[in-house]
Amino acid sequence: MFEFNRKTFTIGALLLAAILYWRGRPVPVADGVLIPEDPVQEQIAESDKKPIRIDAGVVEPLARYKIRARVLSTNRYYFDPGAGISPIDLALGWGPMSDSKILDELSIGQSLRYYHVRWKNPPISEQEIMRHSANVHIIPANKIIRDVVIGLREGNLIELTGSLVMVSTKDGGEWKSSLSRDDTGAGACELMHVTAIRVLN
Repeated sequence: MFEFNRKTFTIGALLLAAILYWRGRPVPVADGVLIPEDPVQEQIAESDKKPIRIDAGVVEPLARYKIRARVLSTNRYYFDPGAGISPIDLALGWGPMSDSKILDELSIGQSLRYYHVRWKNPPISEQEIMRHSANVHIIPANKIIRDVVIGLREGNLIELTGSLVMVSTKDGGEWKSSLSRDDTGAGACELMHVTAIRVLN
């Protein structure tokens, strides 16, 4: 029989705090461009656009997509309207936005499904910042992928494979991915159905 007491509670609370602290710590990485290549987007033939049914509705692939990137920030969602479809957003960077020397001069965050970057003296142009980073709404294809994505930390280097999609919900709503790396503002985020993930560090 388990006997509960204050000492047990204190040890449990400290252990939980240590786990949460460790999971929230950035992964240390070296300076320099760690991910030199751009994401790869490929057109899908109409005959190959097979809808995928999920609990919330239907996922329609728009383009095949593969991205290697550095995790700049993560944000979980529990109660917003899209949480049942995409439980987490990843802010991702590649090219100069995978270089710690550049990122140290920037303040990066996420909220309300948006990704924001702030600076005092930008180390590269705003256009370069936007062209080499993205906020990606993740739709995991299965529980294993979901658990890996949710466990990612700032500084992780990852490779995601899947497709950019449009989701049609059962109540008639639509949520559509951007198909460009050059756009900004509302509608500029990628909505990605992830079928494979590799953590590279």
